[in-house]
Amino acid sequence: MSYSNYARSISMAAKRPFDILSSSIGQVVTVRLKGSKDFRGKFLGYDPHLNITLEEAEELNGEDVFARLGTIILRGNNVLYVRGVNSK
Repeated sequence: MSYSNYARSISMAAKRPFDILSSSIGQVVTVRLKGSKDFRGKFLGYDPHLNITLEEAEELNGEDVFARLGTIILRGNNVLYVRGVNSK
C-alpha cells in the first residue's frame, strides 16, 4: 500500500471530534470546566460553540456529589473536556 493510500485510509477511519460528541448524546458524561469544576449528567446536546446541555446534572467534588442541579447549560468557552462516565 502506498503512503497516500495509507494516509487516506487512516483519515477515513478517524472520527472527528463532533462525531464523537454526537455519538455520546443520551449517555451520561462528565464535563470538566476551567477552574477544575466537574459536572456529570445526561448529555442532551451541544452547539458549534460547544455550549453543552446536561439533564439531571450534578456538580461534583471529586467523586462525591456536591449539588444536584437538574437541567443546565454549560458555556462552551469554559469546557476543557467531555468524558464518558465509563471512560478511564
